[in-house]
Amino acid sequence: MKLGARMLKTGIGVALTISIAQWLPFVQPAMPGLTAVIGLQQTPKRSLNTFFDRMIAAFLGGVFAVFMYYFFGNNPLIIGITITLFIGIMNALKMTNVITLACIAIVVIMLADRDVMVRSAVARVIENMLGVFVSLIVNVFILPPKYDTMLYEEVNSTTTEILIRLRAILRKNGEYSSLSSDISWAEDRLKNVKSQYQLLMDEQVWVKTKRVGLKRKIVVFRSFITSLEEALNLLIIIHSHTNDVFQLPYDLRLRIRERIETLCAAHEQIFLKFDGRISPEEVNFFKSTMEYRQKLLDNIYLESQVGRGASREDFERSNTLMLITSAMINYEEALIHLNMLVRSYRLHHEDDDYQADSLSGHNQ
Repeated sequence: MKLGARMLKTGIGVALTISIAQWLPFVQPAMPGLTAVIGLQQTPKRSLNTFFDRMIAAFLGGVFAVFMYYFFGNNPLIIGITITLFIGIMNALKMTNVITLACIAIVVIMLADRDVMVRSAVARVIENMLGVFVSLIVNVFILPPKYDTMLYEEVNSTTTEILIRLRAILRKNGEYSSLSSDISWAEDRLKNVKSQYQLLMDEQVWVKTKRVGLKRKIVVFRSFITSLEEALNLLIIIHSHTNDVFQLPYDLRLRIRERIETLCAAHEQIFLKFDGRISPEEVNFFKSTMEYRQKLLDNIYLESQVGRGASREDFERSNTLMLITSAMINYEEALIHLNMLVRSYRLHHEDDDYQADSLSGHNQ
């Protein structure tokens, strides 16, 4: 079993919350501990947003519970109606993410004796605020998440797997059904990459001087993801039209394979550039192969032409060539843009310690 940072922080947050609650009058440790578990979000920024939302929800829930108790009592039907109305109010305020604990607090308040109900309401509000406040402090200052490192490792490993399969299918290595399964796996990984990218965008930087660096890194990672998407799209198109691809003239098929493998090599070396393992000025595949690229496009254009009386197979081969050409150009454009961004990033952030984090991840 591997203990992650969030697991450890949750345990620390619960321990601190319960310890503090034991020193406060009228406060029971159970509710703050439960609030600390739910209040610990994936990023400090989300924890901060949750903190303010829960304060508002706790206050409104306490006031609403006292109001309903005094005017309508606390029989089970009234408590159920109170919860229903409160959920409606929270939905109207677009605060659905904080409904659960506020509803629990309402139930606890309304089940208290009438003579201590106000005190119970105040205590429940304090308990909610205490749990979320401690979880916020823990999330910010204890083992702050490094989503850039996790995202980079995920993008790097997923891209590597896709490039391996691109090279394999171009050389007719691998089973069709197996590759279909691999593509589904890659699509799931891509969804996970995008989720981690969103976490990186939500990351809170407290030091003003580091905010520019984070924004630049976000732009670079967005381009990494775009290049990953284009590589996967090229793989899907070739996989979907395998029969048509291998019915092309051998010389043209060889040229297409060489061009795609050149792009794959460039993609891999851009990762090395971002790692700091090669110079930012390197990776110049695009300029040095422009003449070869133009000859390939001319050959594809000639091969894709169909005249009157052409067969269905001729049209299918022409459409396949157009799809592959479009995918190759999109992939190439994405790599050119990525290469430019990575070059700029490394030139401005030579002392960035990101390289050490990345390399240590590969060595584990």
